[in-house]
Order: sequence, then C-alpha cells, then structure tokens
Amino acid sequence: MLICIVSFSNAQNDFEDQWKEVDKLEYDGLTKSAADLVETIYKNAVNADNTQQRIKALLHISKYMLILEEDAQLSIVNRYKAEINATKNEITKHLLENMLATMYWQYFQQSRYQFYNRTKTSEKISDDFRTWDLETLFNEIHLYYQRSLENSDLLQQESLSDYALLLNESENSKIYRPTLFDLLSHNALSFYKTDENSITQPAYKFTIDNNHFIADSEIFTRIDLSSKDSLSLQRNALKIYQNLLKFHRKGKTSKAFADVDIERLNFVAQHGTFSNLEDQLLNTLQSTSKKLKASELSTLYDYEIAKLHEKQGNLFNHTPGENEINSKSQWKLKEAIAICNVAISKFPNSIGAQKCEFLIAQIGKPNLELQVEEFIGINSPSKLLATYKNLEGLEFKVYKVSQKQLELYSRTYSDDKKMEFFKKLDPVKTFSSTLKSEGDYQNHSTEIVLPNLNNGLYIVKADTNTDNYTNVFATAHIQATNLALVESLENDVQVYQVIDRHNGKPQANIKVKLSYNTHNSKQFTKVFTTDHFGKFQFTKDNNYYNSIQINVNSKNDTAYFGDYYINRTYNQNKNNDTQYRNFLFTDRSIYRPGQIVYFKGIATKSKDEKTTVSEDATAIVKLMNVNGEIVKELNLLTNEFGSVHGELLLPNDGLTGNYTINMFSGTNSYTNISVEEYKRPKFKPEFQPITETYKVNDSITVNGTAIAFAGSTITDAIVVYRVKRNVRFPSWYYWRRPYFNVEAQEITFGETKTNDKGEFEIMFKALPDASVSKENLPVFNYEITADITDINGETRSTSTIVNVGYHAMTLNILAPQKIDKDQKEIEFTLASQNLNGEFAPAKGQLKIYKLSAPDRILRTRPWQAPDYQKLSEAEFKKLFPHEAYDNEGLLINWTKGDEVFSTEFDTEKEKRSF
Repeated sequence: MLICIVSFSNAQNDFEDQWKEVDKLEYDGLTKSAADLVETIYKNAVNADNTQQRIKALLHISKYMLILEEDAQLSIVNRYKAEINATKNEITKHLLENMLATMYWQYFQQSRYQFYNRTKTSEKISDDFRTWDLETLFNEIHLYYQRSLENSDLLQQESLSDYALLLNESENSKIYRPTLFDLLSHNALSFYKTDENSITQPAYKFTIDNNHFIADSEIFTRIDLSSKDSLSLQRNALKIYQNLLKFHRKGKTSKAFADVDIERLNFVAQHGTFSNLEDQLLNTLQSTSKKLKASELSTLYDYEIAKLHEKQGNLFNHTPGENEINSKSQWKLKEAIAICNVAISKFPNSIGAQKCEFLIAQIGKPNLELQVEEFIGINSPSKLLATYKNLEGLEFKVYKVSQKQLELYSRTYSDDKKMEFFKKLDPVKTFSSTLKSEGDYQNHSTEIVLPNLNNGLYIVKADTNTDNYTNVFATAHIQATNLALVESLENDVQVYQVIDRHNGKPQANIKVKLSYNTHNSKQFTKVFTTDHFGKFQFTKDNNYYNSIQINVNSKNDTAYFGDYYINRTYNQNKNNDTQYRNFLFTDRSIYRPGQIVYFKGIATKSKDEKTTVSEDATAIVKLMNVNGEIVKELNLLTNEFGSVHGELLLPNDGLTGNYTINMFSGTNSYTNISVEEYKRPKFKPEFQPITETYKVNDSITVNGTAIAFAGSTITDAIVVYRVKRNVRFPSWYYWRRPYFNVEAQEITFGETKTNDKGEFEIMFKALPDASVSKENLPVFNYEITADITDINGETRSTSTIVNVGYHAMTLNILAPQKIDKDQKEIEFTLASQNLNGEFAPAKGQLKIYKLSAPDRILRTRPWQAPDYQKLSEAEFKKLFPHEAYDNEGLLINWTKGDEVFSTEFDTEKEKRSF
C-alpha cells in the first residue's frame, strides 16, 4: 500500500465537483487548464487545512509539472521542500517529508549507475540533488525519513482509513498497516533494508552481530541500538522494527504485530553476522508459534518454519556423491509439507493456512526434463536421462520427423501448440517406464533405454498421461546415423571430414551439401564430394557465416549437421592501405584539479607488414572531461622519431572523475587519467609477517606498525580493527566434497592505539566454524583489517590474513601431470609449509601406488551418473560395454592397487627430488 502519484479516488466532499472538472480537462488533453484548476484546489485545501486534499492536489501538480516543464524534477523537489517549511500541520509535514525521501530514493534507483561513478565531495556543494554524490544523497534520504517519523505518538493515532483518498489499497492492507505510523515506517524500511553496499562505511560500522537480534520480540525490543555509526542502514531498519513492535505489542495477537515480527526475523537472518543463523531463526519461530498456539497467528509462524525447511530441502542434489548435504536435506521438503498440514488443520481459514496451501502446491508440483545424446548409431542401443520430481511413471512416444518439421518444432514455445504439433504425427515407437519414488518431493534422475531406431531425425516425448494436456511432458530430439562430421580450422579454408561414428573410418565419395540461408543477400548452397580421406574443404572469403547447415548422404545413411560457424579469412585484411596506430603516455595516472598533465605521443604507420614512425605528421591532441566535453585542444607536428609531447592544464573547477586524452594522427587513440581531490599520504601502516603456526581456538596476536614516509613513527594514533573469518578447502578435497555455502563471518572488532614506537597489536581467538566438518580439512582465513587515524585526522588502512586449521601444515607434491612410461626416472619434489605459506619442516614416508583402473575402456559419460539405475550392472554392461555404470570412469573413484615405490623423506634436511 503506497501513496500514489497517478490515480486517486474522488472523495465525496466539497472538492468533488472541482476534481470532476479536472478529470474532464485532462481527458480533453487540456493539461495546462487542468494544472491551473488544481492550483486553485490546492489553495482551497490549504485554507481549509485539509491534509488529504492538499496532498492530492500537490501530487497532481507534480504530475503536470513533469508534462509541462523542463527540469521538472528539481522544481518538484524544491516545491516539496517549500511546502514542508511552510506547513504548520504536523501530519501534513510528516507526509511530505516521507514522500520527499521516497522521491530521492526512487531517483537513485533510476540513476544508480551515475551515482556509483561519482567521486565523493567534502560537503553538499549544490541544492541540485542530481549533482550530489552517493553519500550526500543517502544522508538526505535518511534525514527526511527520520524527520517524517519524529512525532510517532501523533502518527500512531491517525487511522489510515482517514486517508483513503491518497492510497492504492492491496488486499488486507489495512490489517497489516492500520495507522499512518505503519505506512510511513514501512516506506522508510524500503530504503533502510536495501543491500546497497558501496557507500563509504566507517571503521566502527554497525553490524548485526548478536543473536538477541533474532530472539523473540520481548528480547529484541530491549536491545540498546545506540552506536557511533548512526547512519547505518541496518541499525536504522532495526530501530524502526523496534518502534513498530513496541507500538503493536499491546495487540500481540494482531496481524500487524505478527507481520512486523516475521519481517524483522527474516531481515536479521539475511544480514546477521553471528553463527548458526538458521538454527536460531528456527528456534524463535517455533517458540513464538507455540506461544500463539491458541491463535490463528501461529499459522503465520508455522508457514515461515515450513519455508525454512523448504530452503534447506532445496539444497538437495540428486547427483551421486553429495552424501553429506543430501543426508541433511533430502527429507526437509516432506517435513515442510507436514508442518503446513498441521497448520491448516488447526486454522483452515487463516491467512497462514492459505500461504501453507500455496507452499504445498509448489513443493508438490511435478517436474520432468529429458536429456539425450544428439547423435546415436542406427539400430544401436541408446538411452536417455530423465530428471523428474513427484512422478511415478512415464509414457513415451517417439516421432520420426523431417528436417523442416524439427526446425518448426524448435521455434514452437507454447505447450498447447507443441501438443497440437504432435496430434498431426503418428509415433513410430511407444513404450512406458516406471520411476522410483521415495516420497521425498525431491528431483531424482534415472537412465531409460530407448528402442533401436532406423536412420533419421526423431523427437522423443514423455508425459504422465498422453490424453491429458494439463499433465507434465518433456521432449528431446535425437538423430540416428552412423556418420560423424569432424571439423578442423585453418586460415584460408575450413576442412571437414566424414567418418564412421563407431570406428572412425573415413567415408570416401560421400555427397555433402553445405547451405547458408539468411534474410540478407548472402545465401548460398555448395555441393562437395569427400576424397579418399573422407575430407572436403570450404574456401573462406571476407565474410562471417553462422548457422551453416551440412547434409551428408551415403548409400545407406543420411545425416544432418547444423549450426556450424565459418569465420572470415584473416588474409583478406592484407591490402595495400596504410594502417595507422598511435601510442599515448602520461607522467602519472591520477591528478588533482589545477595540475599539469605532461604527455607524450608516438604515431606509427604500417604497410606491407612493415611498421615505421610517422614523421612530420599532424597530431591533434584533445583533453576531454567526464562528460566528454573538450577542455583543451592542441595541434602538433611529429618529429623525426614520430613523437609529440606537451602539457595540458586541468581545470580547477568542474566535475572530477575519469578524463580522456585523445590523439588523432591517421587514426584515433586515447588514454584515461583520473582527476580527484586527494591528499598524498603522509604515513604507511602495515602488518608484520605471520611466522608462527596456529591451530583453531588459539589466541592469536598480530603486530603492526605505522611509520611516516619521512621516517618518524606515528604515535598515539587510533587503530580501529575488524576480524572476519572465511573458509577455504584444499583443492583435492574440494573436488570430492559437496559444495558448502559458507559466508564471511565477523568474529570480533575493537579499538587500540599505537605506542611511542608506532607499533600496535591486535589479539583475537581463532574461533572455527562449527558447521564445517573437520574431515574436509577446512582452512579458516582470518582477515584482519585496521584503519589507523593519526592526530591530524589522516586515516590509512592495511590488512593481513592469518590461516588456521585443524591441521598445522600442508604437504604438496610437485610432479608433471603426464609421464612418459618409458622414462627410467621420474623427478618430483615435496613442499612442506604451514598454513600461512611459510616453510615448515616435515618428515615421513612417501609411497606411490598404482591405481586400479576399470577393466575395460570407458568413454566419457554424456551426463552425470543418475542416482537411480533401472538396469542391473550386468545388463548395463551388456548394452553399453564402453560406458561407466556409475562413476567408475572418474579417476578419483579408482582404488589403490600395488605399491610401486617407497622412500623416507625429511624436507628440512633434504632439498632433493625423488
């Protein structure tokens, strides 16, 4: 529910006739007359102290200004500011302040790119908000939203029913936003809840780092939100949530209270930095639902609990090998449905029950996808991969189609039209297949054997009921042919070879038609005959061709190959024209306004693959500002070395940002420079290298220094620091483990000072992430960031990383990936390091084993192995002798065989290769 700027209801009051006249004038296209009449209505509303009519008139005035005036956006904002200063009605003032803040916020959303490319200014230098930097605009939005909520007691007494003239109402809106305070607060939340993160943040920035933020409303509303970071978006969002919950807590059984409480919990779950967020969210939702078990509001919390289970259930991956995640998530969707069913049974007519019914429908929705190999052998065993959800069986029909029919079907997107397409065809094969269903509501996959097919193009269709168009269906197209086409790229010609798909034997004397059809004039058809090696070639020209179609015909086989791409020949670029190229150099890359840019340019020319400098050539050099406007232009002449040089004075005023220097001498070349208001740093902070080895839960001390570039120490400087924890995994284990979505976690922050030697130290405990299994050998990266501010107010930053794990060191084998089997000796080295990359001595025994490879040659699987196999391993091997039944074709699944080498090592004593 929001204040609308386009359409309004006509209230039954003294202004009704005038608004009817406005509508008529607007309908007749007399915008100027309508605007004049609205100004009259506005004056009458001010005299009558009628807030609704005043706001409505002002909104119409704004609409007409956008139509009738240039530069209307600035005029509208200035009009609102003037109205805010002029009005004595507190309600009207707060409405206007809230609307002005929303205007600023909407303008940013429409012009985000411009603001992110502007340099921050030290102060607001103009009243034109369109020229402000991002931080200035956000501070102004914050200012007006806060002002609009200052008189909360008065706003809480204003029922939204009294402002129906200004509102577009959604279903149940007055239940969730019963007062003007609710409406204005939620308008402000739309800004404070934003994820915009490119605003400059102070070192003492506010973070949601306490699990009390996600506790029940009684605990949350007692949290002290005072912070030095008073402009924090997250802090101000939480403050509004506190005020809303305190306002509605007398009616804890009201839908408005429950709506705000749930919105607050989800906001904290999204932005909190403390550990076990989902577990604590679940605990709060469950405890609140239990407290409200006698009220239908409990179903709103039950729905959120079910949604959390759904989120966890969606982590399930039907690919084999994802056991750790799958064991936790496979049955979460079923649990979500069970929670919803209980909620519905308790209060079947509640809003929460309605949401639960929708969630049940979403989770129970069937899904089907088919995956096939594009080409299969004629009358040879083949299969498809079916990925399905909430299905128990499939009916298959295989249709033989022509090339034109297949192209037509590929351009058909509507399911209804696809079904009409199949009604005109007769299937050549039909069969059915049962599907394994565990009732977990998850996606699963299985391989289904296709019937043998004669030469040709086919569409395979699978559905649950061929007579019911509303049922789920999926299709895939396949081509049965014993021919294959191999492409090789050369500069002047495109070479193709036709071979036997099964044994690779070249196919000689085969007719080939190569076609290119497009809407422009570059259409052609060429016919070739393959040579003794099964090859034919296409001589390229100076054009690009895509979607080339190739038809191959032999005595017993026809094949269609489409979507080939032919590039132009690069030799076509060789001509007798002179090619020019310029090079530009500047003395620096960043300047302050008013400084001189010293530049040098070199002009060259090339002809017949020979490059020389351009002597006595005209060179035009232009300096252009951020908006592409020419600031300075020089006309120069190159010397005998083909070079020019000069200087360009940057303006003292105007926009800062990326400037461009353009040089034209035969061709255009340019380089960019940055023009910024900056100060040269006077000191440099840095951390000392980490040489000690730590393990999790150790207390870690990191030392740093702040030294002036003049050599003196920076004493009594304030050091504000933060420590964030990230998680990484060894590459080998990462390859084999399931994906972990582990976000950065802030574990501590604080403040200290430099001593008389410019030194400082930061201490923290290396707390691990308990949700990450030790078995995966995680390495916790503790990123320490320090902002050092000297007594003059200059701030410089530095950072370092400490790596800590359950293991103390890593041992890496450096060896070639491929080895000549006839080589008598193979050299490789061992590198032992602690987790921070420093050498750490290690001794032990090195053994090499031969892996037990499969007993037959396997081709790469066309898709990942399914989680359910319909065929036994023996049946599968009989039909597909050179394909992996499961994942035995992957090297990581091969078991250790015989030991072939063994030796002792000591990396501290021996720096040798083995």
